[in-house]
Amino acid sequence: MTALNDNWKIKDLIDLEYFLGRRYGDDDGGREPETLEFDRNVYLSFAEAPPPADESSYRRRLIRHWLEKRREYEKTGGREAVLLPGDIFSDTMRIARVLIAAVAMVFGAGLAWSLLTYTGRAPVNVFTCLWVLVVPQLLLLLFLAASAALSRMRIIESFRVVYPVLTAIMTGMLRRTGRFAEKRIDAGTANRIAATYALLGTTRTLYGSVFFWPVFLTAQMAGVFYNAGILSALFLKVAITDLAFGWQTTLQLSPESVLRFVETVASPWSWLFSPPAAHPTLTQIAGSQMILKDGIFHLATGDLAAWWPFILLTIAFYGLLPRLLLSCAGLVMKYRAIASIDFNHAACDRLAMRMMMPRVNTAGRRYRPGDPEKKEVKTASPTAAAAGEGETPLEKSNALVLIPMEIFALATRNKIQTALADSLGIYPVEVIPVDMDAREDSRRLRQALPEKQEKFQSMRIVVVQEAWQPPIKENTIWIREIRAAAGGTAGMIIALIGKPGHDTIFTSPSDGDRHNWEQAVNHLQDPYIRIESLGGNAR
Repeated sequence: MTALNDNWKIKDLIDLEYFLGRRYGDDDGGREPETLEFDRNVYLSFAEAPPPADESSYRRRLIRHWLEKRREYEKTGGREAVLLPGDIFSDTMRIARVLIAAVAMVFGAGLAWSLLTYTGRAPVNVFTCLWVLVVPQLLLLLFLAASAALSRMRIIESFRVVYPVLTAIMTGMLRRTGRFAEKRIDAGTANRIAATYALLGTTRTLYGSVFFWPVFLTAQMAGVFYNAGILSALFLKVAITDLAFGWQTTLQLSPESVLRFVETVASPWSWLFSPPAAHPTLTQIAGSQMILKDGIFHLATGDLAAWWPFILLTIAFYGLLPRLLLSCAGLVMKYRAIASIDFNHAACDRLAMRMMMPRVNTAGRRYRPGDPEKKEVKTASPTAAAAGEGETPLEKSNALVLIPMEIFALATRNKIQTALADSLGIYPVEVIPVDMDAREDSRRLRQALPEKQEKFQSMRIVVVQEAWQPPIKENTIWIREIRAAAGGTAGMIIALIGKPGHDTIFTSPSDGDRHNWEQAVNHLQDPYIRIESLGGNAR
């Protein structure tokens, strides 16, 4: 079997969010598989490949394999063309980058061409060139460096500004692109795609800076082409015109002072070139000084032409090179940001649980001549049988279980373990009774976590709650505090049970009670918390 792909791109993340957000079974023009059957079969096909040693890589490859199979399923629906939001995003960004690059290059070339116009009456002022073509770029770089430093020192949170702006930019571009594609997709698909893009700007907790880097790289690309336009105009001016440079200022600077200035500016490349290639000599600087009352007739042509290599190198080193370096750094940071995604958030966790949960079917055995009687037997489905072939890094989902005292008093540890294993495929490594005091319960959790996390690779926090008890503010505050104690990306499952029955407390919650809890948890805006029904073996 070929090696499984673990190279995620931003378009893959967008498609993943799109598929995870779809309501299975909607008749909206899309094709939805039979969820459990499809997910389980995808997992079995994935399990044929040798599993990687670490759990993180296993989870990433498993989710990526599911995404590829889900794309294949979508694109075999009999329609002529299937537009996925990741494809639209990639095409839109590609078109936007081409247009931005063209505009930036034309603007840079036009600005430089007009600035470098020499009519024969007065040479082009070197200081004016530097002020217009170089200084604004340096100020932007200083602003960028200061913002990065303040953000790293946690004095400001740059993403709080970047993400809303990013959302507006992406939504605007994608909406315009969607107008050309609206005839190829139905209204329901278009609405889901729009909702997926709107979600991207709010997933800072989940995806970190991943969606910041495309905009950052586009900005650096614009800077590269802007400077390329300036350099092209300068080369062309030097090649086809008699271009003359001089300098003048009301500050009454001496040629020696100007030499010290240009030597400082030329320090990044002075080890590569020597004067006059690196910068004009003192004689050339003195010979190109413009004095208003004297005109230009006393200025030597060689001195007036000596400045253009210095200006070219200044633009290359202070304008073009930083943008190229920032582009390389941006690419590295983008790939690091994508590589740091653990796909442990609630939606992916639920998907992985569905894929790895063995199913058992009850069916009648076909009668054969010679059998003494026809019996009803419980037979494991092929998927369940295959699941027993070998344990994978995620085959068992371990958890620390927090259960209120009053519920714990009504059930034995064995019943709690059985209910979690049967309903959620989760195996408790420790059951911790809690009294719903946020500070004390957080302390207990922090004491238990390090030891268990060291022993078990896969670890979740399961909180058992009675669904018929409304989720009041104190409940959500307690959940938030427990999540903070568990750590930034620790998955939490709120396992709901209904009102106690005659023989068990693990009954299914009503739809209305579950809906109330889902709304309360959604208000926390934490992608690592999810709601599950614990009672009645509901998944």
